[in-house]
Amino acid sequence: MKKDLNQIFDDLLIRYIKAIEKNYVWRYKRAKDKEFIKDELKKGTDFLLDWTWLDTSKGKLIEIFSEMYKRGEDINSILSHLRKEYGEIDDIKPYRRIENGKKIEIYLSEEEQALKKLALDQRKLLKLLIRDTAYRVIQKKLPSMFNEPENSPATKTNHAIKWTTKKDNKNEFVQLFYGLHKAGFVNEGKGEITKIVENLAEVFNVDLGKGWQANHSSSIHKAKNNYQPPVFNKIKEAYQQYMQDQIEGKKKK
Repeated sequence: MKKDLNQIFDDLLIRYIKAIEKNYVWRYKRAKDKEFIKDELKKGTDFLLDWTWLDTSKGKLIEIFSEMYKRGEDINSILSHLRKEYGEIDDIKPYRRIENGKKIEIYLSEEEQALKKLALDQRKLLKLLIRDTAYRVIQKKLPSMFNEPENSPATKTNHAIKWTTKKDNKNEFVQLFYGLHKAGFVNEGKGEITKIVENLAEVFNVDLGKGWQANHSSSIHKAKNNYQPPVFNKIKEAYQQYMQDQIEGKKKK
């Protein structure tokens, strides 16, 4: 049975991010000078990412992976592309250099050899890409990672509002708010969507469960072309029915 690399990647990525964040929070809480440690963590994260990019082989593969990953392309397809483009190539280049009327073979440089070796080592490459992606997420989260919650009277979550469906389809809940956020209807499309969804889940008394992000990502990669989440059609049809009911009700008065 073929392994689902999308699921593996997402699971490991979430685990890696949580481990880094846990370590950063621990260091922040332990520190006597909070501003100093915040600055130190930021510089350390920036340096780690910049240093990785300075390595020609790693930087090239990370750059291409990052672009394809952000578009939502399948992990298997991305790794296959990197392997074919940079791994499955000859050590001798297809063209020759002419010197004194003689054709001289041109071999891959040391940097190109390192690039080829890494592109062919899926396990090592996947580990590198997960690590880099995780630290980029942390880099974005750092400005607000240590923000203290504002002091306010303790309020009990109002569970009178509930998310109800015929089936316990939590993915519809996630799809709805991801769509609203992307369209700019929630926080103008700004902020970390995962945190926003988790906060809304608490309001609606929805238990998303462990690995909900990975499940959502997996559903995207497994979806067929032109797939439309049913939740959006349900909302459209329901509102049209509501409008019709209002019109009919007004006519009867």
